[in-house]
Amino acid sequence: MPETVRKGTLVLTFTVGSGPALEVAEYADFDTGHAVYRVTDIGTFTLGWDPDHHPDADQDPTEELLHVAYGAGSIGFRMDEAPIVLGLTLAGAETFTRTVLDARALRLRPYRLVISAPVRVPNGVARRTTAIVSALARHWLAQPWTPDLRRAHEHLCAPQALHRYGELIAQHEERMRGLEADRAFYVERADRATTILQAGPVPAPVGAPSHPFAAGR
Repeated sequence: MPETVRKGTLVLTFTVGSGPALEVAEYADFDTGHAVYRVTDIGTFTLGWDPDHHPDADQDPTEELLHVAYGAGSIGFRMDEAPIVLGLTLAGAETFTRTVLDARALRLRPYRLVISAPVRVPNGVARRTTAIVSALARHWLAQPWTPDLRRAHEHLCAPQALHRYGELIAQHEERMRGLEADRAFYVERADRATTILQAGPVPAPVGAPSHPFAAGR
């Protein structure tokens, strides 16, 4: 796709479907781990990784959950510079897998607001939005700085991830203590059974009444 630089900003030109070419200003926000695309006469799309799923350093990229928010600034339902697609203002955010994106099978269905109530946009708007986001996302993921942006996302999420992993470690340690107590209980019972077995059969003491069906009787 053609690229130009205007006043220090990289401007891209995308052709999406049969619609007119789109002029897009691209920004990489390493404070938040987001790639921000401002599309002329449409609005802004903020791309990144799902904030509720923290990618691990050794995770297969195809298993990553990607995220698009419709607008700029703090991620929320109503954002600044929300895109207007075919006359409708988009709202909210959506998560999708890299596998679906790579297979060109992405199907987005953003919201819009109707009298303060969220409503899914019509199919035509959804298809156009999907085409735009697909083009932007493929461009973003192909950039040489994207792995660094991913690490920026991981750094931002690290405190929450550390807290979550700490809770999971504590839960497993508690389970391990319980399992160790159970193990000690059963080991003691097994040792007692072993001692009884090693002592051999118990002979009948002198004077004990014989069983009427005992051998030899």
